[in-house]
Amino acid sequence: MNAKPPVPDDWTPRGSVSALVAFAPGGGSDRSARVMAQALNELHAGFDVNVENKEGGSGAVGWAGFLSEKGNGNALLVAESALNTLPIVYDVPFTYRDFTPLVMFAQDSRMVLAKKDSPYDSCADLVAASKKERIRTGSSGKTGADSLVVAELEKNGGRFSVVPYGSTGEVLTGLLGGQIDVAPAGAASAKPFLQSGDFKALCTLTAERYDDPVLGKIPTAEEQGLDAEVTIWRGVFAPAGITDVQREYWINALEKALKSDTYRDYIAGDLLIPANKSGTEFAAYLDQYDKTVKEVLG
Repeated sequence: MNAKPPVPDDWTPRGSVSALVAFAPGGGSDRSARVMAQALNELHAGFDVNVENKEGGSGAVGWAGFLSEKGNGNALLVAESALNTLPIVYDVPFTYRDFTPLVMFAQDSRMVLAKKDSPYDSCADLVAASKKERIRTGSSGKTGADSLVVAELEKNGGRFSVVPYGSTGEVLTGLLGGQIDVAPAGAASAKPFLQSGDFKALCTLTAERYDDPVLGKIPTAEEQGLDAEVTIWRGVFAPAGITDVQREYWINALEKALKSDTYRDYIAGDLLIPANKSGTEFAAYLDQYDKTVKEVLG
């Protein structure tokens, strides 16, 4: 077998660069990948980043497939917190440690919604009522943020019957139609329903209140006396086996992309928390996050 030629110290990607997202087009993961691809392409650095969707198995199909890109400096992976939770819940052939962390670019959280005529006015009310009778909540997957919300509330004594749905949109439709009593949701998905008056928010699971005229009125779970917080990260990885030169190139390029209007507009429009943890700092964050979610999910 012929050995690959060494990567030169002045290596740069050329031509087409794939950015894999392990979920279907149209969702939050796909949107984040397309934003990062656009921000990188706006650097005009001689490469063209193209998003490739490979959905299935709550991310397992795409992430398992990315293992085959080992050593490929022209391949990127845009991933999220489910890369931590999926291997905890299911037997899959990878963990986040099988990829090279480059940059974490955003954080998100969740809030708990109920219909406007719901008897619950806070997450504290919800937890107290659920101790008497299980309350129906929706979830868009066992490995996503919704499952972390349920686990955090159950840690505080809550009892829930979880109704599975295929997406956040389906969860909110279920809440609107009365199939469930409460629903976890991200800020961008929840805000239109709060503005229309269809739903009310019982609490956020953020560390602090949102800096937003509508969402800033919602108390955190901690303010209501609950020990409950959910954080979702979004970040970019390279395959395992790339060189230090390739790794540093992509970290530098991504850090430049995070200074763009494209990135700033995405963060503001989607009500996300900006984040910039690179390389070893991102890797250390992933290790701590993995420890935390293992404790939460049991």
